[in-house]
Amino acid sequence: MAGFHLSKWYLDYVTDQGDVEIAYTGKVHWGPARLHYSSVLEAVDGRVRERHSLRPQRPPELKNSMVMWPSKALHIDSRWEATAPPVRETIFRSTKGSIEWNCLMPLARAIARERSGLGYVEHLEMTIPPWELPIRTLRWGRFTSASDYVIWIDWQGESSRRIVYVNGEIIPCATIEDDRLEAEDGIRLLMDRSLVLRDGPLGTTALSAVPGIRRMFPARLLQTNECKWRSRSRLERKGKNPVEGWAIHEIVSWVR
Repeated sequence: MAGFHLSKWYLDYVTDQGDVEIAYTGKVHWGPARLHYSSVLEAVDGRVRERHSLRPQRPPELKNSMVMWPSKALHIDSRWEATAPPVRETIFRSTKGSIEWNCLMPLARAIARERSGLGYVEHLEMTIPPWELPIRTLRWGRFTSASDYVIWIDWQGESSRRIVYVNGEIIPCATIEDDRLEAEDGIRLLMDRSLVLRDGPLGTTALSAVPGIRRMFPARLLQTNECKWRSRSRLERKGKNPVEGWAIHEIVSWVR
């Protein structure tokens, strides 16, 4: 089947105490197939749980500097107010399609019914199936504090790409690992990986709620392994005091 198109929203926040809410909502068109998928992953007092819905959902609503996403199906009613300008990149482009990354809110103040914290909002559009990407591993993450943010996308494979933003500026980065990031000018981000939010093949974790998933998508996607953490983190820069905050980050590994 041809004509692949994925539109996916990702929204998150972490409270001062380290509680997490991560919301996903999107849709996939692949030939005649249509799939709507939304989920909320929460970690409260270190206990992780996840809710899913396959019902069509209204996408998050963007008004001025605020994003709102109420969902009765997922018992979520949260809003994010930007405290930093957006950034965007074409992460990959080939004759097969492209990946357009639009980070609407690299740093935001998030408010939910019972909690609040610092958060992040992005929208991703893909016109190339993820199982056809020339990639072996992807490290992605975001760090937020009241004053600073760091975002990183580290794509390793046949066509490698590394993108690191620090407070709106693209910074050359020498090292990106699961527990640290080291860039020019003495910039270093240390992450403790104190809480695993999800770990395992996508077919048995994030996509396990989709009926007939093994008949719908190739094994290379279903066997792709994702490990996602919430980390207490420290941003160090030459000549400045260290800044404490929270990071959500992951490593995704594709099978060959």
